[in-house]
Amino acid sequence: MKTAGIFLLVSALLHIVGSILTGFSGVGLFLLFPAVLYTAFWFGLMRWLTWVAWIALICMLGGMGGTVLELFKGSIVPDWVLWGIVATDFVVAVSLANALFARRNA
Repeated sequence: MKTAGIFLLVSALLHIVGSILTGFSGVGLFLLFPAVLYTAFWFGLMRWLTWVAWIALICMLGGMGGTVLELFKGSIVPDWVLWGIVATDFVVAVSLANALFARRNA
């Protein structure tokens, strides 16, 4: 879960960068919510809380979907930030799935 936690913080940072680059517009302000949420998830993952990992996994899947939709609709957030968010969320999702299912099978 440590790898997932590191990439969660990277994703949170990308959300903050996106918010800053939009001049804290409506979309930019919305990006601050996942940044705070992902940071809270990080604290839970560092304590190996399985329920936090499950919630974070669901949020990563939803977040990737929402970010891809934002890419297709033409957002004011730079594409490189959105693609970075998709990539880091994907790594988090894979890392969490691996950790969760490895624990279940053990």
